[in-house]
Amino acid sequence: MNAKPNLNKSVIAAAVAVAFAAPAFAQEAEAPKLQRVEITGSSIKQSARENAGALQTFTHADVERTGQTSVLGVLTQISAVDTNISSASASSGSFATGSSGIELRNLGKAATLILVNGRRIAQYGLADGAQENFTNLDAIAADAIERIEVLKDGASATYGSDAMAGVVNIILRKDYTGIKLKANYAQAQHFADQRTRSVSGLFGFGDVEKDGYNTYLAVEGRKADGWSTGDMRDKGLVPDWHRQTPGRSTWDAKSTYSPAGNYLVGGVLKPAASCPVDAIDPKDGACKWDALPYAGQTTDNRRWALLSNTHFKIAGDIDANFEITSAGAQTEYIVAPFSTQNGGTTSSRSVWYNAIDGKMVGPFSYPKLPVGHAYNPYATPTEIRARLLDTGDGFNFNRTDSNQNRVMLRLEGSLGDYDWKSAVGYMDSKATKATRAPSAVGYTDAIVNGTYKFGQQNDPALLDSMFPVRTTAGKAKITFIDGLLTGEVMQLPAGPMSFAVGADVRKEHYEMASSDNVLRGDLVGIFGLQVSDSRYQGAVFGETLVPLLKGLELSAAARLDKTNKSEAHVSPKLGLKYTPFDGLILRTTATGGFRAPNIVETGNGLGRSSVQNSVVDLRRCPAATELNNIVQNAPGATPADKQRANAFRNSDCLGSLPNFTTSNPDLKPETSKSFTAGIFFEPVKNTWFSVDYYHIERKDEIGTRTVPELLRNEASLAPGQLVRVDNTAADNEFIALAKKYNPNTTANFGGVGTMGLVYNPYVNSGKTRTSGFDFEAFNKGRIAGVAEYSVKIDGEYRWKYQQFDVVANEYLPNQFGTWDRGSRLIVNVRPSLKVGAWDQGLTFKFKSAYSNNSEDSPNYCVEQKVTAENMDACSKVKPPVIVDYNLTYRGVKHLTLSAYVYNLFNKEQAVRWRDGFSFTSPALRTFGAAATYEF
Repeated sequence: MNAKPNLNKSVIAAAVAVAFAAPAFAQEAEAPKLQRVEITGSSIKQSARENAGALQTFTHADVERTGQTSVLGVLTQISAVDTNISSASASSGSFATGSSGIELRNLGKAATLILVNGRRIAQYGLADGAQENFTNLDAIAADAIERIEVLKDGASATYGSDAMAGVVNIILRKDYTGIKLKANYAQAQHFADQRTRSVSGLFGFGDVEKDGYNTYLAVEGRKADGWSTGDMRDKGLVPDWHRQTPGRSTWDAKSTYSPAGNYLVGGVLKPAASCPVDAIDPKDGACKWDALPYAGQTTDNRRWALLSNTHFKIAGDIDANFEITSAGAQTEYIVAPFSTQNGGTTSSRSVWYNAIDGKMVGPFSYPKLPVGHAYNPYATPTEIRARLLDTGDGFNFNRTDSNQNRVMLRLEGSLGDYDWKSAVGYMDSKATKATRAPSAVGYTDAIVNGTYKFGQQNDPALLDSMFPVRTTAGKAKITFIDGLLTGEVMQLPAGPMSFAVGADVRKEHYEMASSDNVLRGDLVGIFGLQVSDSRYQGAVFGETLVPLLKGLELSAAARLDKTNKSEAHVSPKLGLKYTPFDGLILRTTATGGFRAPNIVETGNGLGRSSVQNSVVDLRRCPAATELNNIVQNAPGATPADKQRANAFRNSDCLGSLPNFTTSNPDLKPETSKSFTAGIFFEPVKNTWFSVDYYHIERKDEIGTRTVPELLRNEASLAPGQLVRVDNTAADNEFIALAKKYNPNTTANFGGVGTMGLVYNPYVNSGKTRTSGFDFEAFNKGRIAGVAEYSVKIDGEYRWKYQQFDVVANEYLPNQFGTWDRGSRLIVNVRPSLKVGAWDQGLTFKFKSAYSNNSEDSPNYCVEQKVTAENMDACSKVKPPVIVDYNLTYRGVKHLTLSAYVYNLFNKEQAVRWRDGFSFTSPALRTFGAAATYEF
């Protein structure tokens, strides 16, 4: 029952100790003076150490040592970065399948700005959750990365919208000469289904100084295989404890929706006559089928990326870069053949929404086999639970295709004593998700009329009518131009006062829509969306660096953003940096940030529909409960009458309410205030550490109001926001049923109709605050002139994360250290050693334990009635310390060979009583190898 023991925390302590064992070794020669360059978060050239905010740099060498072949894989090696969505493991029901995105500070991917070469790329074609626009990391060529800069501070004063939690700037190569070919392969031990393959090439020629130009082309392709629950079961990879966790005791049970099928007769499943003997379960006599090989956990993912950059001079003194990037991907899920009732029952009822005509569809129930049907041996209409195998073998599918492009010209030059730069470009993104779903009419007709023949291959046209293809397609287009002027204003006693002023203009178009058969409400239980709009956005911004006193510098920045559909917004930033002596820097920043409402939230369109289940109608449920109690408590009430009364009552007390979410042109931007304070200390050359505190408060968060909140405040809703439907006929039946057992009852619904639909526009509500500490340390040197070593440490202590309860008018308890937000302390330690042609390194990944309690389940293990023997395993999730190893050999001219072992000691994943075993991230020991030839 116990998981394998974790590596002791002393492992981390030992690794830290190594980092500062510099006195035992000869230090390298004194480092050259730091060069001032433009860094992420500032428009004025300076070194990363001179920045008032915390800036972490991940170099090309750091990227190579990870062995990762995707930008998501590289970024998640940084402690402050969390995966928000992954193209490999996102649910097939997600809106933004086929994409990968990250977040900082647990504030969502829309609050983290992703830049490539200092500028935005188009958002992914499909908005996640049909609301959230974000940058798809899969569209970036990983092998062309020169370095990654992560600014762990708000930067809306420099970049505008979205930079509330921080900025990730992925900087690609500017020049390359020669040819570089690379191949990479990785596979999990004892589980060949978990494998990735990638190839890449760099081809460049020309010397900017000699020839006046350099141009290169980078291409790469990557393929990752998907696997199913059945694949993992067959390899014996699912631990025993998984079965003991709540709701998973039958995780590997066979499905009663079998090819031959079962009839539901008197509440008991009876196998069809054609069921093979070995498919009948001796325990309950039902005909069963193994569906786990079709239960996809990760995706088959194929993607490519291309980057072309030409660096050249214009008139001898203007530095120009013409960049073209293009990327595409196809993500496909492993899915099972359809079942009758789509895996449900004929007694359940569904409602959904016709967005084109603005009306509710349903209630709908799947049909039973009618009397006389060729596959119904009974004299009454009968439910059959069967697997329709002819909808397999590629007929049923779930696939997302996407592509993304950017064309950009960047210019840099001088104008007297000032430097200037400008860029103009166009970018777009497209994504289409396609799958199938049951047609209410087509499925019903095929079953009731007997045109669908069970147990045989049916005509493809018939199958298409029963399960038509549905799509969700999105498209983004952006054109932009920007300019910046920088220089020195004056010489002050403590040094030069520098400035930067600039402007940018963007035109943005975004559209996202479900196929017409979804918008018309043709498909059972499928809700659609449609939005299409354009907007113009302009901004002016400025920044200054003022040396107040020797060693004391003030930085100030402000940016004004305005769209043609919103009011102007100003984002300020102040920073102070104090250097009492060389090697010690004290720094602090105060920042105002914002996220402008996107087109989905404010634009034109039909909106988005969904359904809320288990809804309590506060105006009808009390009367329904009173009427039901009369029947349930009546001594002579028949079972049939009790069942009818329960059904009436549940429609008002456990009902379904269609939601229609509409855009709101009056939305305000989300805004944030952030504060940081930190220290950077370098006691000796090549040995330094930093610690930075952060605190962020975000308000006016954009979302929808919850259905319970709307119903509690029904009296104050705008007319028509909650649509009630006349229910007199059904109400009279219910009342008559109750009067059958109590003629004197006066209980009634007072003329209040049943809930039909609620319009729920986007609104500004809610607040979040979070705080914590970032820390880094670094040491490098030489060992007796023979070897070079380095140790890097980066970590984050996540102190507080609280969301605001609007109803209670107070902040909720801290979510860090709980199931809601996970570990408080995250540390990565990376020692490396280079001896001659050999270069090797380790990465120690530590995450602290956290409880399974959450905001909505504050005492989870007790509430789930976990047994005493399992209470310890349930109370805490204890992630193991994971150790990765990398080895590179450069002893052959032009050739580089690399080997990687992820999870070197094969640590099992933590026992997660609430989540169960992770089939998508099994944490298996994985071996990787790469070969690079450069000439």
